[in-house]
Amino acid sequence: MSGIAMQRFFSTRQRQLIYEQAEGLCQRCGIPLDESWHADHRIPWAEGGPTTVDNGQALCEGCNLRKGQQMQYTDNFVPRPFQREVSTVVLERIRAEKDRTIVLASPGSGKTLAYQSLATRLIREGLIDYVAVFVPRVALAQQCEISWMHKTSNGAIGGLCLLFDGTKRLGMIRHKISDPPLTHPNEPGSGFVATYSALVSSERLFVEWARKHEGRFLLIADEAQFCGAAGDREDGGGTKAGGLVERVHSFARHTLLLTGTPYRADNQPLILADYEPNPTDPRRMTLIRDAEATYADGIAEGYLRRFEMHLTEARVRRRTLGDPSASDGDSVLEYNLSDDGSELVPVLKDEKTWQPLVDRVVRAVKDKQKFNRAYRGLVSCMGQSEAKKVQKYLAERYPDLRVGLAISSDAGAPQELRNFKHNPMDILVTVRMAFIGYDCPEITVVGVLTHYRDGGHLMQLVGRGLRVWDKMPPREQSCVIVAPDDPKMQGFLSLLRDENEQGLKLLEEREDSEKEGSEPVQESLSFVEAAVATTTRAAGNESEMDADELQLVEYIKSAVDSAETPLKLKDVVELAGIMLKAAPSVPEQRTEPDAPPTYEPPKTDREQIAAIKAQTAEAIKQHLYQRGVTPESPGYQDAMMQATKRVNDAAGYNAQQANTLEKANRRLRAVLSALK
Repeated sequence: MSGIAMQRFFSTRQRQLIYEQAEGLCQRCGIPLDESWHADHRIPWAEGGPTTVDNGQALCEGCNLRKGQQMQYTDNFVPRPFQREVSTVVLERIRAEKDRTIVLASPGSGKTLAYQSLATRLIREGLIDYVAVFVPRVALAQQCEISWMHKTSNGAIGGLCLLFDGTKRLGMIRHKISDPPLTHPNEPGSGFVATYSALVSSERLFVEWARKHEGRFLLIADEAQFCGAAGDREDGGGTKAGGLVERVHSFARHTLLLTGTPYRADNQPLILADYEPNPTDPRRMTLIRDAEATYADGIAEGYLRRFEMHLTEARVRRRTLGDPSASDGDSVLEYNLSDDGSELVPVLKDEKTWQPLVDRVVRAVKDKQKFNRAYRGLVSCMGQSEAKKVQKYLAERYPDLRVGLAISSDAGAPQELRNFKHNPMDILVTVRMAFIGYDCPEITVVGVLTHYRDGGHLMQLVGRGLRVWDKMPPREQSCVIVAPDDPKMQGFLSLLRDENEQGLKLLEEREDSEKEGSEPVQESLSFVEAAVATTTRAAGNESEMDADELQLVEYIKSAVDSAETPLKLKDVVELAGIMLKAAPSVPEQRTEPDAPPTYEPPKTDREQIAAIKAQTAEAIKQHLYQRGVTPESPGYQDAMMQATKRVNDAAGYNAQQANTLEKANRRLRAVLSALK
C-alpha cells in the first residue's frame, strides 16, 4: 500500500500530541474527551489539508459528526441500519489501518447499494479513486452496472446513483470481461465489475490494473461464498479465483468481502476470512464478521417478507436386489420422505413427486396474482434436464402461463433473467447459480425442487421471494415456499424460525459413510423404485397447520375465491372467533390491477456498444446492397473490406478499438460521411 495513501490518518504519536495540546478537552464544545474522540483535520484532507499536528484538532464524537454533516452533499439516500453499519465499520477499520472488512448478509439486505454508497463516501473523502467489484455470475455483473448508473435511450442518466448528489459521487461501474481499459483515466471516481471466471481467464489484465492503482481502490468480493469453490468453474473459476482475489487484495486500499454464508460453496473456509471456535459446538468454527444482516433484521426493519412454507410428504419405495447365487428374492422397503431424505435426488426426479409440487406453485402464484397481476413465482431444479422437463410440463398443462427458463450457462441466463424481470411473466424455471443475487421483488412464490440443503444455498433460493416490493404495502406481502418435507428442509425451517445468531449456516456436516475400524463390506444393490407425493402441511414464521387442516382451508379458499394463504386465512377465521370447520363469509372481491406495461430494460455499456457496432455493420451492408453488391456478387468480400476500411479511416477507429460509446457512435456516424 502506498505511503501517500496512509497519510490520510494521524499516527499514534500525532494523536497523542493533538490530545495534549487540547488538554483533553473538545476544541469545539469544551467537554472532556473520552476514548471515542476524533483527531480531525482543520482544513479537510480531501481539500488539500496536510496530516500534521498543526492542522489537527481534537473533537468529541458529536462535534466531529456535526462538522461532517455540514460538509455532506445533498443526498436523498437514507441508509438502512445495516448499510449505515457497513459504511461506519469500514471507515473505522481503515482508520485503524486494517486491510479488510468481512460482512455476512442475507439476501435482500441491500448489500449492493451498501458498497456503492460506501464507495461514494470514500471517493468524497479522498480515500480512493476507483472501485473494483467481483461477482460470481454475468447476470450479477450486469445488474451491478445497470442498477447503479446507466444511460437511457435519450441520453439521460438513470439508476440508484440519482439518490446521491451529482456534484461528487461514484461514477460508472462498467461490466468488463477482457477488454481494456478496465477504468478510463479521464473518469476518476468510477469502477468496473467482473466475474470471478473473468478474473481467472484474464488474470494479467486485472492484476496489472491493481498494481497500477495500488492503494487507491476499494476491492469488493461479492457473494464470496462462491469464490474459490474447488473444481467448479461455474461457481467462480475454481480455487484459482480465490488466489487471484487475494492477490488483487494485496494492492487494494481496502477490501470488503460480502458473503451469504459463513463457508464457501464447497464447505471450506472463505478466502481472507478468520474463524474462531464455536462455544456451543466444538466441531464447528464460527466466522469472525465485522457487520451482519440477518433474516431477523429484515423482518424487524420491514424489507423482508414473512413466509409460509408448504411441505409436501412423499411415500418412497426402495428395492434391493437379491443375490442370484443364493436364490434370494428382491426386498422392498417403503418409508416416508419426512423420516429419511437420504435418497432425495431420485425422489425429486420422479414425476409423481415433482409434478404435484409444481402444481402447488402454480396455484400459489394464481392466488398471489389476485392481489396484483405482476406477482410471479420461481422454481429451482436440480439441473438443466430437470428444468427443461418442468418447463415442458408447465407449457402442456398450463398453456396460458407465461413461463421463462434460465439455466446455469452464462450464454443465455442473464438475458432470460432480465426478460423475466422487465416483462409480464408468471413463472421462471431455473437451476442452481442462475438465480444467485437475482433481484426481482415481484417473485413471491418459490418452489424448491433442488436437492441442495445447506443453509446458505437455501437462503439464496428462498431469498428471491423474501424481498419486499415497493409497489405493495409491506404488511400485505408474504412469501409462499413450496418444498418437499424432508428432514433437512425441516431443519432449514427451524433455522428461519429460531433466528440463529450466526445467520445462515450449513444445516449439518457431511456424515461419515464409513464406520471407524470396520472392514469394507459389499453393499446390496438397491435403488429408489418409486416416489409419490402424498400430503402437504403448512408452516410459517410462528404457526403451522397439519395436512388435514390445510386441505380443509384450501377447500374453503376455493369456495370463496380467496387469495389469502392458508395460514393467513386460518388466522383471520380464528381471530373472528369462528371455528376452523365453520364456513367463513365471502370476502369482498378485489379488483385486479392492470399488469405493468412492457418496456425495454436498460442496457449495459457493453450491450449498447455491441448494438451500435451491429448497426454500423448493417449500414455498410446496406450501402453495398444499394449499389447492387450482394453476398452472392463476385468480389463481395473485397468490397466489404474496402467499405469498412473507409469507415474506420473516417472514424479513426476500427471495430475492435471502438470500445466506448463515444467511439462506437463516432464510427457509426462515419458511415454517412465515408460511404457517400
